[in-house]
Amino acid sequence: MIKGIYTAGRSLDHRIKNIDVIANNLANLNTTGFKREIPFSEIINQYGEVYVRKITSQQQGEILQTSNQLDLAISGKGFFLIKGEDEKIELTRDGRFKLNDEGFLVNYDNKKVLGKNGEISIVESLLGKDPKIIVSRSGEIKVGDKIIDSIRIVQVENDNELQRSGSSNFLPDENGYKDALDDTYSISQGFLESANTNPILEMESMIQLNKEYETAQKVISALDTSLGQANEMGKV
Repeated sequence: MIKGIYTAGRSLDHRIKNIDVIANNLANLNTTGFKREIPFSEIINQYGEVYVRKITSQQQGEILQTSNQLDLAISGKGFFLIKGEDEKIELTRDGRFKLNDEGFLVNYDNKKVLGKNGEISIVESLLGKDPKIIVSRSGEIKVGDKIIDSIRIVQVENDNELQRSGSSNFLPDENGYKDALDDTYSISQGFLESANTNPILEMESMIQLNKEYETAQKVISALDTSLGQANEMGKV
């Protein structure tokens, strides 16, 4: 009976974590490039130990037009590389880019976007006669006829197991990353990728989890009552 209470208690904890995951998915419905988390799954490893793993769905979100020349969206596989002031490298599908005061291409959080030649500096090229920035589908950046660099797009081996560093950003896994093949992605200038969260499916999952949570609570209550009665009988 005590084992039953323990099992039901673990079930409650499991459901609470899943509800938190779904709540976070719903909270990021309008976050550019956000990738929904799939509710927790318990896994038994080769030593018989149980641990909880979070999985991220890397399914592509809808590509929406913004007409901003520095908004970029990836179609297909791959991530943009960004680097913060602490030199930490992150992966992201959030292509809301801009130029900082020094002329470097940065994301909304002022982290530098990396190209195949490193940090991308554009400001000097914008002083010419044709300041329009053109980004090709392969990621090549041109100002007028001058090629500046190419946006670096990378892939990882297990992208559904990446750890988040922010709402739409991830840290490279232990295997690092490699440059994506040209035929596995394309870049759309003037577009952004929306979150891949489906609010209807998330709400259905939330309702189901709440029902399961209530059921587990009732089981614990019933087992607790039975255990109390058994203890009273033992005292007679």
